Order: sequence, then C-alpha cells, then structure tokens
Amino acid sequence: MVYITRRTRRRLLSQCIILLIFFLIYFVVLPRDSPIRLAINFNGQRLVNTVRGATSDRDAWLRADPPYPIDLYADVGYLIKTGYGTRRRVPEQLAAFEAAGGFLRQEGQNFLVVGDWTTVNETDAEAIGVPVHDAIQKVLETKIRGKMEDYPRLMKHRSLQEQLEAGNETKALQIGQDFGWELDAVKFIMGMEMIQKKMPYKKWYIILDDDTFLIRPSLELLLSHLDPKKPQYIGNAVGDYKGRFAHGGSAILISGVAMRELFQRPEIVEEAYVESMSETWGDRLVATTLQKLGIYIEEAYSHHFNGEPPSITRIRSDRFCSPLVSFHGLRRPGEMLQVGKTLAKVNDPVLWRDVWELFGQSPLSALGDSAVRLSVDHVGKPDEQTRTWGGVKNTEACQAKCEEHKRWCLAWTYELGTKRCNISPWFVLKADDAKQKASGVNWPKVQNLLGTC
Repeated sequence: MVYITRRTRRRLLSQCIILLIFFLIYFVVLPRDSPIRLAINFNGQRLVNTVRGATSDRDAWLRADPPYPIDLYADVGYLIKTGYGTRRRVPEQLAAFEAAGGFLRQEGQNFLVVGDWTTVNETDAEAIGVPVHDAIQKVLETKIRGKMEDYPRLMKHRSLQEQLEAGNETKALQIGQDFGWELDAVKFIMGMEMIQKKMPYKKWYIILDDDTFLIRPSLELLLSHLDPKKPQYIGNAVGDYKGRFAHGGSAILISGVAMRELFQRPEIVEEAYVESMSETWGDRLVATTLQKLGIYIEEAYSHHFNGEPPSITRIRSDRFCSPLVSFHGLRRPGEMLQVGKTLAKVNDPVLWRDVWELFGQSPLSALGDSAVRLSVDHVGKPDEQTRTWGGVKNTEACQAKCEEHKRWCLAWTYELGTKRCNISPWFVLKADDAKQKASGVNWPKVQNLLGTC
C-alpha cells in the first residue's frame, strides 16, 4: 500500500482546485457557440434526459396543475412560412386551423405569413386569402450592403419576381420549385424580426411551415407548463452537437424573452443575415444564431414534436403515452383540412398512441385480432434505425424476426416480391406503396404499452 503524506495530499488537493478554477475560467470566457460549450451542453442534456427517462416518468410534470396559464389567441404569435411554389397550401392550412378551434384568429395580430415573392396578381392574392409579406424583398431593402449580384440567392428571388411581373406563371413556378429551399433559408430571421416588431408582447412565438398543423389541446398543455419569462428554444431536435436545431416543419417554439434578447443584439442579427445567404437550412440558422446568445435547444421536450403526417407518424414505445403537438408533410389536397376536421371536437391532449384511433378509425385493440395484414406497411421507409434481412422465406419467418427482437421490435413488414423483411422500433398507421407487402405489429408489446397510459 502506497503511503501519501499529509503534505503531499494537501499539495495534490491544491493543484486539483487550481485546475478546476482554471477550467471554470476557461469555460466562462469561451464564446457561447464554441464547439466545447456546445459539446458539453449537448452531452449534458442527453445524459440528464436518459437518466430521467430510465428512472422516472418524464411527462409527469405535465399532469401537475399548469403554473403558466396560456391563451393561444392572445399570448402566442404564429409565423407561417410559405413560398410561391407552395402558396396554395395556405388557404387550406388556415381553414384547417379554423375547423380545429380557430386559434390563429386575425392576420397581423395573431399570425403573420411570410413568403419569397411580392404579389402582382390580385386574383392570386385573393385566392390565398391573407397578405403574404415578401421577407426576401425586405432583406434586400433593409439589410444588404453592396451589389445584389454578389448574392446568388437574391438574384434568384429577382428572377422569380421578374417572371411574375411578365406574367410567366410556368417559369415562376419552376424557379420556386428549383430554388425554394434556398430562398426559404433567407426567410427565417427576417420573418422572426417582422413578427417580433408587429407583435412585440407575445409570450411565445411559433414558426411553422405551410404544411404544418398544430394540435391545440396538446400545445396548450405544453405551453401552460413552460415559463415564458425564460429564454427558451424548443422543438424536434435534429443535427449534430455543433448545430443542434429544431426541425422547422415540426414547429419551432421560441419564448418572447428569447426573441427580445436576440433583436437587442444587432451585431448578432446582422451576422445571421449574412449567413442566410449561404446556410443550407434556415431552421439550423435559427439555432446557430441563438447559440451565440447562449440559448440552446431544450432536448427534454423534443419527443412532443412530429415531422410526419398522421399516416406515417412513428409511434414509439418511449413516447407512446406522451402528448403530441404537431404534424408535418400535409401536402396532398384536402389532407390538412381533414386533419383539422378530425381534431375539431378533440378537447383533450392528443397522445402519440391516439393517432392510430383518430386517423385509423379503429381501436388499437383491433391489432390483436389479426397477426398478418396484406397490402399494408406498418414499418414505412427503412432507414438507419430499422433492421433488414434478405432471402426471408415468408411472412411467418419475417414475423419471427420481430419476435426474436421482441424487446425492441414494434412492427415488421415483408416484401413479397423481394423476400426482404424489415422490422422497426415503431409502428405507423399505413405507409404508401404497400402493394406486394404484408405487415404486422408486435401485439404483446403494444398491449403492454397500452397498460402504461
């Protein structure tokens, strides 16, 4: 046994304290968006959320009395982003919200629509039904220094506008479809600045795409348990630790305090406008801009947001009983309005598990009646989270694969033509292109999950 003298112990302790102090000072002086800070924040949040999920009910706080009463009409500003190529979605989106409670209310007071063009056709403007503010033109007029030719995205916006003024609808649509995602990245910060100036006293701001739907009771529940006096940035977290961001289509929540802090820092805002000329994803730009203020995405609420339409919403075991706030990808004509009508009479928060019964028009218990369903796909598109085998003999063999991984697998799909078997840690209502497929769910596991809600 090694003996360490008291003097040596004191010296080691002093050195440890000095190192700790040095590290803390070093950490404090680091920029808020430095990779070291971001890595510590990301891994720290992941550790806390993992431990909390494993040792307690992570949604128990939502069942307590709401400490922050919220009025979705008066307290929230809604920023809807659209583009020339997708502008026809806006009327249906507004009609869907109206059918489900009408909490968007009045343009200019409760919500704002921003786009990438200036209307020149009054008939077209009347068809949309509300003013669409050209956020990119606003950037051009108020934020850009030097020649417009130095900014390719602004040149694309000008080309779009020129085609509209010339009455060339086909060419304008083509530009919108080809470069819409680039123009979308420019809209985010300006849209945020416009709505914050137009509605400066909102407790919360929500950014959503024109194919995004918000579930009123679930949104109200979540916001009534979140402190709007804190700078908060919330949504469906995606991306790596250096640019962890809220997926825009799933809806982005930003507290009024966070918005005010941002636009009180003109140097950071100006830098964001410069970066919008090259950033691929506008929703990531929101995150990297807020990071400079020390405002990071709150990972603990990510599981309440959804980036898919009801038919392919991935119902997982870790969020089976959690409230669901959003749908995304509602692009087919009539799809958004149907969602609004389906949820029109729903006054309680919608859980992930409820998607099956609300949109499948059958109880989850019916899954226990049929082990195999033909021309159905409960897995959906395979990705890095699914498992796939080739050369599987039949549906029974594929189902057996799911049973072999019963602690993980929630659904299986067998492709009759290719003899491939896919299994997943989720199940969906019905994915597209299900011909020549057979599918089923791990009913014992689903049955156990039903007992936990």
